Amino acid sequence: MIKFSVQKNDILDALTTTAKAASTKSVISALEGIHLSLTGNQLTVTGYDLELGIKSTIDVEGESDGVLVLNSRLICDIVRKMPSGVIRFDEYEPLKLNLMCEDITYSIMGINSEEYPVLPELSRGESFEISEPLLKSVIGQTLYAVATIDTKPVLMGSKFEIKNNELNVISVDGIRIAIRKESLLHEDFDFVVPAKTLSELLRLLSDDESKIATVSVDRNQGIFSIDKYTVFSRLLEGDFFNYTKIIGMPSNIEAVVNVRELMECVDRTLLLLNDKIKSPVDFTFSDNTLRVFCETAIGKLDQKIKCDYSGEEFRISFNSRYILDALKNTYCDKVKFLFVQNTALKIVPLEGDSFTFIVSPVRRR
Repeated sequence: MIKFSVQKNDILDALTTTAKAASTKSVISALEGIHLSLTGNQLTVTGYDLELGIKSTIDVEGESDGVLVLNSRLICDIVRKMPSGVIRFDEYEPLKLNLMCEDITYSIMGINSEEYPVLPELSRGESFEISEPLLKSVIGQTLYAVATIDTKPVLMGSKFEIKNNELNVISVDGIRIAIRKESLLHEDFDFVVPAKTLSELLRLLSDDESKIATVSVDRNQGIFSIDKYTVFSRLLEGDFFNYTKIIGMPSNIEAVVNVRELMECVDRTLLLLNDKIKSPVDFTFSDNTLRVFCETAIGKLDQKIKCDYSGEEFRISFNSRYILDALKNTYCDKVKFLFVQNTALKIVPLEGDSFTFIVSPVRRR
């Protein structure tokens, strides 16, 4: 039976992170739990809902090896409310656990570990290494454009496409496309990772350039090995959106805008909008000037900002939030706006092609 002692902060971090992958409601009670497995002084903590799994291994002071599953919400809440210091886990009878810290003792019931599913193992497939900050960057710059409505489930994730020694990460929701490109030496292959998995990876990935993530894929399963954690994910299947055609369409109008100035301007339009009152924001380009205009029943905003533009006056309208999402993820001081007639806006860096964000305009009646 499992017995060990551990610092509160160490176990709490492992529990709260792996609990993200535990099911909130399931007919199989074990899926609502966190799996604890002790071997020597190594405690493996796992949450797994059959779609997403997170595993962490931490150092503890082991007394007796064992395996036990505990309700994820209960064990996280108990440990969180314990005082700082050492907590002792003592399974004194099968499926009966005491948790002790200072003069506090909780006694709770465990769940039969035989009901807990086995995490997937990859016998073959593809794998590659990438620095954690770079993986964090390519996910962070594209996740905002993932579809949230399951009319086409495969679009509820980002596509990782390795082709011609380049990694492209693509998200599409039908109105927006976000593409991030990086060099990566590997044979061609692709896979689609659900947004839920990507959100957890984004939270766990480090900004330390010395840390390397390993990504392994086999048919419908993916495994991300990062520092203290291993993230398991069922991959999405189906025909992804063919984005290459719209990317290759030539632009006929070009402008250079200051990202911060335009973000602040568009953000002001949100004060005139709510769930019931909606209106697009109008962009009018003329002689190195961008006029931003929005009018609703609440009021109106009219502001002009400088930009690099020469040509005939050009007007186009967008959803304010969609433009803001794209601008927030450029991480640039200035970007190019490339207009494909009146059908799409492409946002790209001033130099290179590390990202391409596409936003469809709102058609005025």
